[in-house]
Amino acid sequence: MLSVVIWIGGVTFVTLVLIPTLRRSYFRIDQLTIFNSIENRFASIARVMVLLAGISGFYMIYKLDAWDRFTQIQFFWMHAMVFAWCLFFLALFVIEPFILKNHGRMVKNGHSITDLKKTYIAHSVILVLSLLTILVSVLGAHGFFY
Repeated sequence: MLSVVIWIGGVTFVTLVLIPTLRRSYFRIDQLTIFNSIENRFASIARVMVLLAGISGFYMIYKLDAWDRFTQIQFFWMHAMVFAWCLFFLALFVIEPFILKNHGRMVKNGHSITDLKKTYIAHSVILVLSLLTILVSVLGAHGFFY
């Protein structure tokens, strides 16, 4: 639970605070440095948190012998959690390091960031999906769907 709080809390901070602040920033020269410093530091933390969430989730399913829940529609929220986890795992361990490398390069012009719109949209979509997943998972874990 703590790993999810730290992980999604960080996504919320980046999406709702960091990117909008940088988009309106008057410090054009330092934008790229600030963005890369914070984003890279958070990505390291998020990788650890995503791994911990995946390991603990797998362990809970194993310990509770809850594999059959994936075949029952009322436990769709478990599929949502696995789907969200897979999206973040791919983003943090495959797409960002091997495809984007340093996604600050996508939005820079010289030493400043000129357009964070795509980054903001992508972060907004994953934030909304994450928050919806958390909502349905909490409801599901408390018996709301059965």
